[in-house]
Amino acid sequence: MLIAACLFGMQNIGADELDDDLTRSADCPTFPPEIALDSELGSVGFIKNMAEHPESIRAVAARLLTKAVESDEFKTAPECRVPCATPTRAELIYRVEPTVFLAEAEQQALCLSLEEHTRANPMSFGNKQFESVAKLNDWIMEFSQGRGDDGKLLYEQCGGNCSPRYTFHVARDVEKLDIHADLLCGLARDKKSDQYAVSPSIRWQCSDN
Repeated sequence: MLIAACLFGMQNIGADELDDDLTRSADCPTFPPEIALDSELGSVGFIKNMAEHPESIRAVAARLLTKAVESDEFKTAPECRVPCATPTRAELIYRVEPTVFLAEAEQQALCLSLEEHTRANPMSFGNKQFESVAKLNDWIMEFSQGRGDDGKLLYEQCGGNCSPRYTFHVARDVEKLDIHADLLCGLARDKKSDQYAVSPSIRWQCSDN
């Protein structure tokens, strides 16, 4: 559909121009495009996070969040996209999830049930606004550790030994950053591994979406 949109109205142009446009259309991102940025593993180990070790989830999250918010991909819209009736806006999609899970035979029935339910209907939290990446990251850390009103509610709704997988949505509102989170609560992670995958990407969309 996107290539068709990029080529719309080109029936009467010359062959050379058509070849050039076909070449460019191959580079056109889908809309809304999601542009993957650097991803890293971070440790949820208590000692590393208390010491803010470079490999801790806190340090990795702060580093990747800052880099993503300051990136050209977050500041500048792609050149080739389906036109919007309203201005486009960038959204940082920030995913955090365990890398190793228990075998299905070891999963609690609660976690298997929540996995199915929240995959279709993710839990929603947040709608917060922060003045800096540092304060936003502090909220993410507290929330994921069950602190604060949102964190306590998360741990009430995602019970047993079930593990949440986070998708944070971050957008800039003038000088502040808006955030909300969608969660898949389900399969329990294997606590023999303390590694979580942290994967940011940028998505552009019409501002009224």
